[in-house]
This record gives sequence, structure tokens and C-alpha cells, in this order.
Amino acid sequence: MIMTDTFTLIIVGILAAIAAFLKMRFSGKSIKRSPKPPKNTVADVARKISDEEFQEKLKAIVGDVEGDSPADDLASRGNARKR
Repeated sequence: MIMTDTFTLIIVGILAAIAAFLKMRFSGKSIKRSPKPPKNTVADVARKISDEEFQEKLKAIVGDVEGDSPADDLASRGNARKR
């Protein structure tokens, strides 16, 4: 019986020492927050250019569809794109 009680006390003591060590080690440190990332102006410019190109191509396709011969206009646009 005495051996079991002593063993239990030793285990509890070791766990208490580990808990005290960890509390002292991490209690004084605050959580470091990373600053906001810088605004990605390159991506914004690329997105703006891409959107402008898309709108120009869309207007050209709408113009082809509304023209006199939409099939020929769209076919020539498709053939030019493949080349």
C-alpha cells in the first residue's frame, strides 16, 4: 500500500511541476498578431486590365451578332483566334 501511495504522489508531483513550468513559460507572452498584408496593387491592375479586355471582346462579339451576317462575322472571329 505504501509503495502505491508513494508512486501516486511522485506522479502527481511531476505533473504539478510540469504544469507550473508551462504556466511560467507561456503566461507572460502575448499572442503575436500578424499585420495585415499589404494591398496587392499588381493584382488589382491585372484584374482591371483583364476586365477591360473582356468588355472590349464582348462588345465586338455583340457587334458581330447584331451585324448583317452574324454567322460569317463570328466564324471569321473564331478562325482568327485559332491562328
